[in-house]
Amino acid sequence: MDIHEGQTWETKSRGRGRGTPFHEAPHLRHALEEAVARRGVRAVVIDEAQHLMHVAGGAKLLDQLDWLKSMSNTMGVVHVLVGTYDLLDFRNLSGQTARRGHDIHFPRYQFQQEADQLAFQRALRGLLEQVPLQVDLQALMNHWYYVYERSIGCIGVLKDWLVRTLSATLYSGATTLSLEHVQAHALSNAQCERMASDATAAEHRLHYTESSREHLWSLLGMSGIPHELGTPASQVQPQPASGPPTRRPQRRRVPVGHRAPHRDPVGPSPQSPPLKKCPFAGEVALSSAQLRQATVAKLQCPECSATRTARLQGDRVLFPAHPPRATPMTQDIARWIKHDTGWSLSTPDT
Repeated sequence: MDIHEGQTWETKSRGRGRGTPFHEAPHLRHALEEAVARRGVRAVVIDEAQHLMHVAGGAKLLDQLDWLKSMSNTMGVVHVLVGTYDLLDFRNLSGQTARRGHDIHFPRYQFQQEADQLAFQRALRGLLEQVPLQVDLQALMNHWYYVYERSIGCIGVLKDWLVRTLSATLYSGATTLSLEHVQAHALSNAQCERMASDATAAEHRLHYTESSREHLWSLLGMSGIPHELGTPASQVQPQPASGPPTRRPQRRRVPVGHRAPHRDPVGPSPQSPPLKKCPFAGEVALSSAQLRQATVAKLQCPECSATRTARLQGDRVLFPAHPPRATPMTQDIARWIKHDTGWSLSTPDT
């Protein structure tokens, strides 16, 4: 079959100015579409999808994306690309694929998160329990820090490491998997450092930084709006439903080194007199039982007529320290008042 036979409808119009248009075999494509329809395929999974980027030029790379988009639209089947972080460049190559794609990140276990530490230890124990040899689980689990270091928190790297160790141990005729066997087949420091550096750099690319957000705002012409308007809806204070939202007055910018205009006080600044305290304070000739029986804890100062709530210390009743009352007594409430014969209860009725 000649794979250069003919062109598809979507490649006839987009070959202008981009070199040789993308050719495909119509018969092969129709056979694939018919097979997918008859088999009831719900998803097409392409493993190691980052290799789709290994083409001669940029035009060919865009052709790969257009081919996937066309096949997905024609067959109505989801195409899943599984691969490394290099797929981030593949996804953002054009706006058409960016809006049609959805990222699902399978992160490695992060050492700084306690939940990931526990999950990594459970995964390590689960793999060691599958080894068909005698394994001192406790001795190996005590060195899980070393295992995490040489696998950089990736279970795939850990699994390949244990497979290599098991194969060499069985070949040597040993019946026990020890820590020495595991250490002998671990990756070198340079290899782990390179993998950790690549993984960390790729993980940073997944985060939407503020600088990239400001660049997006500049592309959309949104550079002049306040930053609080771009916060998520869950963090925005809701506006009251009645009436239109109030607009904040714009402040005039003052040049650096100049004061904002305001009125300065003229003459000597008045000094506020120091606060004085009423001389009456401390224990009064009442008991806590009297206050509970009357259900009234308000006391009136005999010096300034200030009303305060009594403080109890065991059976003692204390009048708290207070500044002298500056306004006339206008409240008509139940309270204890001191007379010549002692404290008596005064109510609004009496």
